[in-house]
Amino acid sequence: MSQHAEQLVGTLFRVLAEEGHEDVQNRLLDAYHTNAPTDRDELTEDLISDIVAVLHRELGARAQVDVLTTSVEYLVERFLAVVEAVPVAVIVVGPEGDVQLWNDGAARTFGWSESEIRGEPYRTLLAPGLDDSSDIPDQLRNGEQLTGAETRHRHADGSILDVRLWAAPLHRRNGEFDGATVVVSDITEQKQREQRLTVLNRVLRHNIRNDLTVARGHLDMLADGSDGDTDHIAVIEDHLTNVVELSDAARHIEQLRDPDDGRTIHDLGPMVREQVDRLRQAYPDARIDCQVPESAPVVAHDLLPYALDNILENAAEHNPSATPRVSVAVSGETDGEPRYRTVEVEDDGPGLPETERAVLTKGTETALTHSDGIGLWLTRWILRSSGGKLTVDTSSLGGTSVAARLQAPPD
Repeated sequence: MSQHAEQLVGTLFRVLAEEGHEDVQNRLLDAYHTNAPTDRDELTEDLISDIVAVLHRELGARAQVDVLTTSVEYLVERFLAVVEAVPVAVIVVGPEGDVQLWNDGAARTFGWSESEIRGEPYRTLLAPGLDDSSDIPDQLRNGEQLTGAETRHRHADGSILDVRLWAAPLHRRNGEFDGATVVVSDITEQKQREQRLTVLNRVLRHNIRNDLTVARGHLDMLADGSDGDTDHIAVIEDHLTNVVELSDAARHIEQLRDPDDGRTIHDLGPMVREQVDRLRQAYPDARIDCQVPESAPVVAHDLLPYALDNILENAAEHNPSATPRVSVAVSGETDGEPRYRTVEVEDDGPGLPETERAVLTKGTETALTHSDGIGLWLTRWILRSSGGKLTVDTSSLGGTSVAARLQAPPD
């Protein structure tokens, strides 16, 4: 028995008390206690049968009608209150595709009032010739459900909206199609923002790389022809390298736009060992301990290597000690489901500044206190897109401990 039947039973109990029929309610409560040990669905069916029998036996025809009518009105009012309160468009169409219910969210989204649109065909909203949105009524009539489908609808002013919709067909007791319920969310601004960012990102990356290639070429010629101090040239080279890294970071951010499509299985064993080897080559004076199993698969975004590489490099790069100490370990939680594995990087440095710690753990930044680079932001976003968790604490070496917790794939 559906939850709707349970709600009807509960409402009838409430209405019987409010209408002064406590004796009838008590008889139904006795029936409930008698049938309580039975299965939940059977209990609900038995209660409905008892309600019909008791109402017919104990109440006159007029009282029965009053109780049932009041109960139905109560449920309808609650349903309509919920429908009107939700901030998205909720639409109910009849078997012929005519709009039968149009909430305030629909009026705000599409610009038509309920009086203007009620009785009109749902196809009025569709954007003909732009995509496959015209197939939606036929899909629902064929019994299909739509979950988060992206399409386009029309606004009353003639403009076209990008929307995401959820829809399900309604059926009569004999299974015959009886219309559909459609929930629509306007994502026009989101789609436009994504498009602008994509174009801006692509154009900037292309132009920046071209300009940097030319600048570096001329810088190399200056260095080759210089007979004196090249410190200034080295400074310029460092800054050009930073710009290249920013361009790469912008490309990574674009990859994070659709995190679900970017998840795959990574093996932390060989991945972390390879990254530690590169770290030792880049920082030969550092003492780097590594405790990593042969194999430790996890599910994460494709950019996970970038995030871990950033954590490892920060542990050595920002340590002023003559012999920086870094400890890298991969551990696993094998009990229970889901299972997790954690990569922990510890150092003996001066500790992570509070502004950088806030980026990794809280994702906050203000105009007065902001991170020096985009690497920490990317690390946090990658871990979140991987379904993982990032924690920062004081390490056993006296510096900072950064731990990335990731979910292991199912067996």
